[in-house]
Amino acid sequence: MPKVSIQIVTWNSMRYIFDCLESLMRQTFRDFSILVIDNGSDDGTVGFIRANYPTVSVLQNFRNLGFAKANNQGILLSKSEYVLVVNPDVILTEDFLRQLVDFAQKHPGGGSFGGKILKIYREAPESFGEEAALGEIIKSDVIDSAGLEIYKSRQVIDRGEGKKDEGQYDRSEEVFGVSGAGVLYRKAALSDTMIKNESFDQDFFAYKEDIDLAWRLRLYGWESWYAPLAVCYHHRKMARPGGLKKTIKQRRNSSLKLRLLSFRNQRLMLVKNDFGANLFFHLPRFLFREMKIILYSLFFERFQLKGLIQSFQLLPAMLIKRRVIMAHRKVSAKEMRRWFR
Repeated sequence: MPKVSIQIVTWNSMRYIFDCLESLMRQTFRDFSILVIDNGSDDGTVGFIRANYPTVSVLQNFRNLGFAKANNQGILLSKSEYVLVVNPDVILTEDFLRQLVDFAQKHPGGGSFGGKILKIYREAPESFGEEAALGEIIKSDVIDSAGLEIYKSRQVIDRGEGKKDEGQYDRSEEVFGVSGAGVLYRKAALSDTMIKNESFDQDFFAYKEDIDLAWRLRLYGWESWYAPLAVCYHHRKMARPGGLKKTIKQRRNSSLKLRLLSFRNQRLMLVKNDFGANLFFHLPRFLFREMKIILYSLFFERFQLKGLIQSFQLLPAMLIKRRVIMAHRKVSAKEMRRWFR
């Protein structure tokens, strides 16, 4: 049995999958298996993998079951000590897996581990100059994620996102959680935190399911670690642009469904995982952000009313999951408060 099960959920990922799989084939750490769980791609992804990567297993779903459910399929099949969940639009450096596994072995209390994720650009920003060809893959020195951090407003962001990598995140440390773009989970931690055989909440379908799991791992007493020597690169569709003008422009260019899921799942996540006492402590900042979101939605994204309705429809299921989580939690509200900035 391999030490690490690597799983990639694909959905029309043909433009990314070659670079991702090639980076896995070049890993210096070799004790792993690869499983691609395909969510009904119709762009030739499955055929390409089967024709060119005979050592890669493929589980083919005939429709899009969502990122959460597809990953759960892989986790349930895995018998390895670790599970690496990686997006198809990620390229790993050759030593990524070795660095992360070695780090995990030295931190037995860790449930999740992530490295330094840098951004990939398909179209070069102006700062790259005219020499960068249109459509060329450009590995940048701009940070995509150095772990997750959570604010008192309940906004969760990728630490360091958008900043130039100047060594400011070169220290290994505990973080609130790890981005689902590339995260190594200890299988024992996933088994411990499962609810009805689900590690990622399938009601979320996609988006913020990684944050939800990160929060639950913390509640159950598992650590999350950032290991900067493990480096990978990521194409990110949605980022944190900053400023109202940039926010409006970026969101208009992003999927309506993705925006709705983000809005809905943020609220479902709080219902499941947050302590009422902590929310009370941070109420001014939470309410201030919620009012901004509501006003923004009223003026620019009225379709979010549908997300709010869906949140209420899913509320009974979330309350049942909350009871399970709170019955099994190992940390107090006070202990959790140290993670809110």
